Amino acid sequence: MFCPECGKEGEELHQGLCRSCFLKKTHLITCPSEVEVTICAHCNSNLQGGRWKDSDLSDDEIIIENLTENIQVFESAEYVDLSFQIINQRGSRWEVLVEAQGQILSTEVKEECVINVKINRTVCPECSKYASGYYEAVIQLRADKRVLEDTELELADSVMKKLLGKLVEKNRMAYLADKVVLKEGIDYYIGSYKAARSIVNGLKDVLGGIVGESPRLMGRNKSSGKDLYRIWISLRLPNFRKGDFIRKDQFIGRVVNLDGRGILLEDISSLKMYSVPWKQYQKLEKVADSEMVKKTTITNITPHRIQVLHPETYEPIDLDLMPHLADFQIGKEVDVVEIDQNIYVLKKNEKL
Repeated sequence: MFCPECGKEGEELHQGLCRSCFLKKTHLITCPSEVEVTICAHCNSNLQGGRWKDSDLSDDEIIIENLTENIQVFESAEYVDLSFQIINQRGSRWEVLVEAQGQILSTEVKEECVINVKINRTVCPECSKYASGYYEAVIQLRADKRVLEDTELELADSVMKKLLGKLVEKNRMAYLADKVVLKEGIDYYIGSYKAARSIVNGLKDVLGGIVGESPRLMGRNKSSGKDLYRIWISLRLPNFRKGDFIRKDQFIGRVVNLDGRGILLEDISSLKMYSVPWKQYQKLEKVADSEMVKKTTITNITPHRIQVLHPETYEPIDLDLMPHLADFQIGKEVDVVEIDQNIYVLKKNEKL
């Protein structure tokens, strides 16, 4: 066996060449003469491999990252280290010196090259959509058969702001494109449908309610031929609030809590707690609201009965003495509510 390049015999060949000739003809790195780097002028993301990549790097770091992707390193090389030095900068054109050090066939090799870098400043698709007010989903916050209260609107805004702040860290389309206050409720226009779904779930966790979804055809993408939809997501809050009174089957309960899991009711007679899922919402009937709770006075207590005055007519009313009323005292004020012409004495320290 001999080297066809130098004629040396009796030496192991590498790709048909002796060690010395192979090292002379083999480059540790192969550099392009010019590289274009596209950076969004608004968010600093950059275009790599046809896809936009989020970035919080400086221009220098983005350039080095792109150059590293474009430099080819000899596949059999070992312990390769690249260093970069900006040697000239004129506007959007940079010259970068690349120095490489590594081993080929256990021999230390050093090489360098100069790459011309052209920086293109443009606007990425996400920033372009944001600037144009683009949105993929509308969250419609409503209340069933009532007007949303100011506290509910303030809480919804607070939850919205908090969730968007978290979601935008991973999804730059998680922004509020618009907010429209209507007589019947409020509409939030969200850049990303995926973000809108997360926000609705977060709102429901806090406010409760029933979620509905309705896609609407908005047109067709000319390049892909696919239909374009926007999604309207409704969150409808119930017609009752915390502290209101609900009829469920054979008992009347007071709403203790509302959240994403359902409605927590306390039977006002037995004080038993019941959790009702939202899918049973249509089976619930509001029979009184918290404003209907009145103050009255206990006039008599016997081992089995308690007597109170009607809060409006002041007529004495005898009621069964339930266990939670046993420590009440004559002459003390109590909370009562009238439902279907029946008076119910509520337990002490009702905090709702």
